[in-house]
Amino acid sequence: MGLVYAINAGEYVPISFGDNYLYHQNDKIASFLLKNYGQEYKQILAKPVLSNGIVNWHANYDMELSRIGDLNQETQVRIKKLYWELKTRLDKDIDDLEYSSLPEKKKWGSMLRQVFDDENNVILSDGNFWCLLWGWKFKNKTENYLPPEFLNPDAIIIETTEPEETPELEEIVEEHEPVSIQDVEIEEVQTPIDSGSNTTISKVKRNNFWYKLKRFFRNFVYRYWGLLFFILLVLFIFCLVQKCTSTNCPEIQELNEQLDALNEEINNRCL
Repeated sequence: MGLVYAINAGEYVPISFGDNYLYHQNDKIASFLLKNYGQEYKQILAKPVLSNGIVNWHANYDMELSRIGDLNQETQVRIKKLYWELKTRLDKDIDDLEYSSLPEKKKWGSMLRQVFDDENNVILSDGNFWCLLWGWKFKNKTENYLPPEFLNPDAIIIETTEPEETPELEEIVEEHEPVSIQDVEIEEVQTPIDSGSNTTISKVKRNNFWYKLKRFFRNFVYRYWGLLFFILLVLFIFCLVQKCTSTNCPEIQELNEQLDALNEEINNRCL
């Protein structure tokens, strides 16, 4: 694999997944894509290698690549079309994984959703070969945007005349644990949702709403836990001060009575 690009690790925040960083799952993700989609999909993701504060990106290519925004407009549109057609095909399987009842499938769906997030993908290309940077918060949604008129509808239609094969899954193992690949028994994919079934569509929408709401609160707490802790600490101190400064505070009244008794005793002795 050749070195195609390099970034300063200090300029971007790595994306967390579970107890570790998302890019630590590179080998698992590559194995999943190769097994379920073939070599073409596997080579889409560049491999990150972190060394001395620099992330070196390697791919099955021997020349350095440029960001998509540095290429001419015609080449940008052509490469972005390939990216969005691939992403649209994968999104269907990712949706099935995320809404599965099996925890292992949910993990895979959540992980792949973060890997193929256009907000945090950087497309590299030389006009022919292309691959993706991933695993860090690149905040690159604007550069990856492709107007709808450039998308080819025929390329993203998902055939439904034949039963689909469910992607084979591997157990997601955290980096600090011994790696063991274990096949997971997959339940059959249900037939596509009928457009006339209002009940099913409403259920999917409700699930999607609660999923987004849960992700919002989880991300909010993850990002602003320090601020929330500070607010709680301030409220605690405020309540404590209010209680101690209250005129009805029995502790203060008792101290005042003791001081008065001492003053009276001192006055009596001095006289």
